[in-house]
Amino acid sequence: MLAGVALLLLFAPVRHGVARAWSAAVAVMRAQQAERVREVRVAEYARRYGIPVATADAVERAARAEGLDVELAFRLVRVESGFRPGAVSQAGALGMTQLMPVTARDLQPGVTREQLLERDTNLRLGFRYMRRLLRFYGGDTETALHAYNRGIGTVARIRAAGGDPANGYATKVLGQQGASAVGRDTAAVVPADPHPHEMGPAVVPATP
Repeated sequence: MLAGVALLLLFAPVRHGVARAWSAAVAVMRAQQAERVREVRVAEYARRYGIPVATADAVERAARAEGLDVELAFRLVRVESGFRPGAVSQAGALGMTQLMPVTARDLQPGVTREQLLERDTNLRLGFRYMRRLLRFYGGDTETALHAYNRGIGTVARIRAAGGDPANGYATKVLGQQGASAVGRDTAAVVPADPHPHEMGPAVVPATP
């Protein structure tokens, strides 16, 4: 009897070690499976929007990192820049998410124009801004998009005067999926947009 107890005590650490190893192996397998699923999803976005897989991967990763709905992220970038990292609008908005420099500096003090034209930096800050707008407007995606395009101040003034800030931009972003609404032109300057950015907000909404 005592010998049996002694053996159990002796092999208990071994059993615990095996259990820990098994749990770790299961975690690795689940992570690998999740990554395979993500890769399939990214490839589908690349096909749908006619963009390189690397670009789709960057958009997807940045959206998840900033807590923004991935589908909304792709639609936003499609309309804003046609997925071109070096896009510059006539109003001075920069990069894939067409951030105004004043907006970007509120999000990341000291960020430079060169940094805003870097794909990953631009995606990260643009999606962070959109996410904050969504929180600011209580999850109202259309109003958040109006503010993204027109500026918080403009939306507030129009509303205060009893008007509707909608200008067709939200519909353009949330409409039919597919190829970029601004084409796949590789020019450095984004073609004239019927709903250009009007102004950057004076203050970016604080994170709740």
